[in-house]
Amino acid sequence: MFAQARASGQVLQSSGSWLVLGHAEATALLRSPTTRSGFIADLYRELLPPGAARDEMAHRVNFLDPPDHTRVRRLVAKAFTPRRVAELKPYVAALCEQLLRPLAGARDIDLIAAFAHQVPSLVISELLGVPIADRERLTILSDRVSELLGLRANLERGPGGALEAAESLHTYLRALIAERRRTPADDLLSALLAADEDSERLSEDELLSLAATLYSAGHRTTRDLFSNGLAALLPDRALVAEVRAGSIPTAAVIEEFLRFETPTHYVARMLTEPMEFDGITLPANEPIAIVLAAANRDPAAYPAPDRFDPRRWTRAPEPHPPLSFAFGAHFCVGASLARLEAGTMLETLFAVLPEITLVDTPLPWRHTGLFRSLETLRVHTG
Repeated sequence: MFAQARASGQVLQSSGSWLVLGHAEATALLRSPTTRSGFIADLYRELLPPGAARDEMAHRVNFLDPPDHTRVRRLVAKAFTPRRVAELKPYVAALCEQLLRPLAGARDIDLIAAFAHQVPSLVISELLGVPIADRERLTILSDRVSELLGLRANLERGPGGALEAAESLHTYLRALIAERRRTPADDLLSALLAADEDSERLSEDELLSLAATLYSAGHRTTRDLFSNGLAALLPDRALVAEVRAGSIPTAAVIEEFLRFETPTHYVARMLTEPMEFDGITLPANEPIAIVLAAANRDPAAYPAPDRFDPRRWTRAPEPHPPLSFAFGAHFCVGASLARLEAGTMLETLFAVLPEITLVDTPLPWRHTGLFRSLETLRVHTG
């Protein structure tokens, strides 16, 4: 589909919106200080009734423009540090082994339900300080709220149970934030509460939206990048053997997971000033869908883009970075955590279940427009 669309150009106009398919064009847009995403928050304010869902979407860090975005990102960076992420590595490794050991020898299991769903859900709970007993409930609620994300047509058809889920999620998080105010702990939520810059702190609405966003994205993105990528890797047994033996670095495999099976297909932006690409002018104040998944399959950036090839990340010069976590000011704040989790999951999977194979059935893909993921991933483990 992307190749067919690209035959008409890297920048296209379609259905009242602009589509950007090329890697260079997408990078230039995402890097430019003239791009804005605040119109998305305005859209949610227009389409959602007053309540938790509207508050969350109106304050999502990826829907903020400067100066609010600059301030919030700076405060988040004080709490969500590289050191905090790196310190999770032993916990993630032990958790992966604990979940995988009981699966040895199983003939047909869903690896998403048994493993790929469990790890990021437990890790983000640990990071935020959510009691483990509550994490499955919060995962379900955050998944329901995420149905609000994506195409405007989906939202205009009605938010369904997402509004009620947002109210329940925010009620829970508001109580947890109040508890952390009274009794700070060694977790990210407490660090976000304590983050201070020139006497500025995160507001209650910003804290609630951040906590909800981190819980949702911190679970779903990692689950999907790992599962989607593993489905591409497992059928190639020679490649699996190389990865298992360490001939291809884990980091290279994860980069190819991100590039080849991008979980989040696009991000939306507007320009404050027109930009020109190859004679086509993108006007100001019109919606632009920057199709990350298409940019990651751009033949101008990646030779043989439709071939799954982790080795491409071991050759010089190294390819352009995949745009799966966007780029520029709105680069995903949890990218380093997602890479750490997915890499640890892959290493532990092949260490504990070296003979794992994909069950030969059609893969059940789920598309929402914005997200592409597997509903199940059936495997034999011995």
